[in-house]
Amino acid sequence: MLAYTTARSGKKRNRYLRRLLLGLLVLFAAMAQNVPWLPAFFGVRALLLLPLVVSIAVLEQEVPAICFGALAGLLWDVSAQDPRGWHALFLTVIAFICAMLMRYLFNCNLLTVGLLGFAAAALYLFARWALDSLVPGVGLDFEALLRFYLPRLVYTMALLPLCYWLVRAVVRKTSRRQVGEHIKEEGNIGQIRAAERE
Repeated sequence: MLAYTTARSGKKRNRYLRRLLLGLLVLFAAMAQNVPWLPAFFGVRALLLLPLVVSIAVLEQEVPAICFGALAGLLWDVSAQDPRGWHALFLTVIAFICAMLMRYLFNCNLLTVGLLGFAAAALYLFARWALDSLVPGVGLDFEALLRFYLPRLVYTMALLPLCYWLVRAVVRKTSRRQVGEHIKEEGNIGQIRAAERE
């Protein structure tokens, strides 16, 4: 009983540590995106929060993924020129959709994360282009789509593997040990999934 209680408190401690580290990653990515620490290529800057939120959502459960999406969106909205708060809504919905798709349909690998990240970034940039084009007197500017929004999509996607590997490293370092301890105590390798879900 004492070993079970100790293992359970260790799991909680690892979970809190993982979520603290992921929160710090979101904060750092928001500063890197908003301050701009990242260099501009061809006059465009990457949207670092998008691939980071997708990477967190595919490796976390739904509720923490939603919380990290909302946090990232709120941090993005703090420095955005558009004060309507739609980044928080967009990233929350994207995080929920990615977490649900990973739970019920997809296996977690870099290709799946890349497809989800590409879909999220393309949807965001297309919506941003459409909203910017709705300004009276501007109209649909296809030259801006080709010269600004598409290079921004490519630059954002180039950072997705880095975001995924960082988040994956944090998740593995804070959860692998608890799964191994659970298997050692129970003596049954079939308990891996149950230990990961707890």
